[in-house]
Amino acid sequence: MRIAAKSHDSAWSEVYREVNALANDKQQQKLQHVEADILLDKLLAEFDVPVLVFDSHEKLRNCNQKGCNLYGKPKDQLLGLTATQLQLTSLLSHHSGAVIDHWFPNQGGRWELRKNYFIQQGQRFSIVLINDLSRTLREEERNAWTRLIRVLGHELNNSLASLISVSQTLLSRLDEEKTPKWHASFEKALHLIHERSGSLLRFTDAYTRLAKLPPPQKKAVSLLSMFSRLTSLVEGQFEIENTDELIIQADPDQLEQLLINLMKNAVEASSTTSTVILRWQNYQQGTRIQVIDSGKGLPTSDNLFVPFYTTKAYGSGIGLFLCRQIAEAHDGTMQLLNREDGPGCIAQCWLPMKSS
Repeated sequence: MRIAAKSHDSAWSEVYREVNALANDKQQQKLQHVEADILLDKLLAEFDVPVLVFDSHEKLRNCNQKGCNLYGKPKDQLLGLTATQLQLTSLLSHHSGAVIDHWFPNQGGRWELRKNYFIQQGQRFSIVLINDLSRTLREEERNAWTRLIRVLGHELNNSLASLISVSQTLLSRLDEEKTPKWHASFEKALHLIHERSGSLLRFTDAYTRLAKLPPPQKKAVSLLSMFSRLTSLVEGQFEIENTDELIIQADPDQLEQLLINLMKNAVEASSTTSTVILRWQNYQQGTRIQVIDSGKGLPTSDNLFVPFYTTKAYGSGIGLFLCRQIAEAHDGTMQLLNREDGPGCIAQCWLPMKSS
């Protein structure tokens, strides 16, 4: 409403102006609220994942088309329903970032939950993003199985092909005259069968060990003491750059296994007269451990962390993969880099944990 004053000099003219100014302010606020609602609708529509907006009473106040698709209903039939009516009480009880298995009326699977809130018109609203991980996880699982089957097939075919060939040769010559030359080839064939069978046994044993890595039992570990002990255990020339004591929380057995693998790799990559450098840096967020060699650097391959892939003549191909498993079990990362100050490689492990 607006008031049109007949006379600007009347006693009520100032009151009329104040009432009109108040009406204009209210109209502007209403316009801003409408624009904010339109902006929110457009933002929700742009999300490629289901987004639900609840008020402080857990009633659904807004959602995008992806959210409607979960229930197979239009938006106007969903707005105003509570989280209980939408069967979301259990899902919303989890913390932001949780991964949950949940079945909606129109779709089921594994979901990543993201929650936050915003204030509009003096009211608090919760915004919930529900990201479908099923397809991504299935794709990753399929890729993992493909890589594993490729490696297993390669190793098994290489061994079994030679075993079949040798055994067929022996069977075809059983009835031949047993000359000394035949005895020599027979013995050679048996040795080959024994060698390849042992290789297959070691291969399957390595795979079993990878599948049985237990969760880390963290304790106080002195890096200086551990490195000093390992330099006398692993053959090679080592230099520990750090002299200050540093205590971190880690599983001592698993961390030792990780460092032994990295130190052996560095020694094998370097020349017999080269020294492998061991060092660490402590940061507020965690600790970075580095093993630095002066070899030829990293090979041009993306399979360094693929299980059973190896560039060594007698390598098992599980060392680096096991190192990364141990680092990730400690919520850390494992990385290989070429040195910038010369030839060689830097194997570094980041452990984001409290240290002193």
